[in-house]
Amino acid sequence: MNELYFVIRVWNFPHNDTIQYSIVSDKAYNLDKAMNIKIAQDIMETNENISFQIQKVNLMNVGTSKIAS
Repeated sequence: MNELYFVIRVWNFPHNDTIQYSIVSDKAYNLDKAMNIKIAQDIMETNENISFQIQKVNLMNVGTSKIAS
């Protein structure tokens, strides 16, 4: 199975010392494509408080949950 990666936007808010993370796309990519997207985003981004990282997809199946009605 091929490993997949998300491109993550990291937004630093220095005024209140917080960081916000968001996935750039709803798709996961192979490492080469994810790195290309990250580099392109880094080049285009003008806000010095925003950077981009890649995160390996590691989803866990925790089973099904039952909701009482």
